[in-house]
Amino acid sequence: MKNAFASKMSYFILTFIFLIITASFLFSGYDKFSLGGGKNVATVDGTPVTIKEYQTALSRQVDFYSQMMGGKGLSQKQIEEMGIKQSIITGLIQQKLTGNAAKNMGLEISLDEIKSEIKNLQYFKRSEQFDVNLYRNLLQTNGYTPTQFEELIGNDIKQKKFDELFNSSLVSENFVKDVLNFKNTVVNVHGIKISRQSLAPLVSVTEQEINDYVAKAENAKILESTYNENLSKYNQPEEVKARHILIKGDDAKAMDKIKAIKAKVNNKNFASIASKETEDPSGKNNGGDLGWFSAGRMVPAFEKVAFGLASGKISEPVKTEFGYHLILVEDKKAAKKQSLDSVKTELARLLIQKTKAQDLDQLLKTEQERISNLLKENKVAELETLQKKLDAQFFKNADVNQYDQSIGQLNLSPKEAEELFKSPQGTTLNFGNAGTIFLVKVNSSTQLENKKVEDQLKNETSSQNQSLSRKTREELMKALNNKAKIVTNPSVI
Repeated sequence: MKNAFASKMSYFILTFIFLIITASFLFSGYDKFSLGGGKNVATVDGTPVTIKEYQTALSRQVDFYSQMMGGKGLSQKQIEEMGIKQSIITGLIQQKLTGNAAKNMGLEISLDEIKSEIKNLQYFKRSEQFDVNLYRNLLQTNGYTPTQFEELIGNDIKQKKFDELFNSSLVSENFVKDVLNFKNTVVNVHGIKISRQSLAPLVSVTEQEINDYVAKAENAKILESTYNENLSKYNQPEEVKARHILIKGDDAKAMDKIKAIKAKVNNKNFASIASKETEDPSGKNNGGDLGWFSAGRMVPAFEKVAFGLASGKISEPVKTEFGYHLILVEDKKAAKKQSLDSVKTELARLLIQKTKAQDLDQLLKTEQERISNLLKENKVAELETLQKKLDAQFFKNADVNQYDQSIGQLNLSPKEAEELFKSPQGTTLNFGNAGTIFLVKVNSSTQLENKKVEDQLKNETSSQNQSLSRKTREELMKALNNKAKIVTNPSVI
């Protein structure tokens, strides 16, 4: 079901992209936004951004958002709040910048190229042949002369040629071979990182200290503020853990199929039957598991049944816009709402623990020594328990290569990486400081074999080129934008 929701989103996004790539202005209905007058919306180094271009792009964008919102049109207030107009202007200005840059680079377009491009557009074909009358009629319907349209197509071709400049090979194979060698030099480690403040829950606090803290009037606002910051923890909605089997369609055949499954399914075999029978793609891999969800996450008809069932029960067939479902409710969590007064003691304890600087400093030292011993003795289970208990980052059997020099999401400094790669197996390194425990144990060092060097080289070269191309383009556009004389005309927007 989750995939089905994602599919709807993907449909609208793909449609939008398709409209941009092709000559979508033919169908955009730009006349919805009448600006009046003959002024341009903006100029970029003297090149105009015309009202027609702006209207077309704006109408297309508004239509897209309207579809996303169920077909309901957007009000002017919504258009303003969503910043659609400014987004359109920014995009059009960027187009003009690249167009001017292409012209300055000598990327001229011949009339033959323009004609060839137009003749290949499906919109102007009948029986796979270019139809001049269809071409003229469609242009006239949308208020374009052939000259104006040819200019648009020419700009589009020029833009493509400009983009192609950034897709050429910018990185040598020797460079990529060096990158591969670095990437194939790997150290396997266990790593753990814990901040000083994360150790606060381990600091001892007496009942008398808590009572004294709560009794002080000046602490009332601090307690209330802390409670509000953690409101989601203390106010949790009702949740259901469920599995489902989906049969797509709303006809008799789909109903007969779901009834047949209902006749043979039970609590024990639900997951295995779901993996075989469900037509929800994600459900085939996990036995129809939907995990925990609260109200508002599923479609109303599905939710109504799921929240109405008792734990361990399987529903009758439920019809939704996706088809027919069988729902197994595995567990339920009642809504939980804890008042400030009911958690005041807990909050006071946490706040006091964070203020005990000397205790935290001592705890940091003792815990660092204890964790170092756990790493040396390879007691992974105890380290995983510690990770759950505290806000710790623990990486088990993590591979660190000499190129990326990172452990999971943690980036090593050049000095730390150098020390790590020269350390023998079994060494525990301390990369922490006064406010952090950061210990890394070297499990093994490996030089990976390049069994598929050519494929690796090809993929790596492509990846490096794409990355460098993207950065080069971003820097060029930034420079063009800073250098260009851009004048906008807010009065016509």
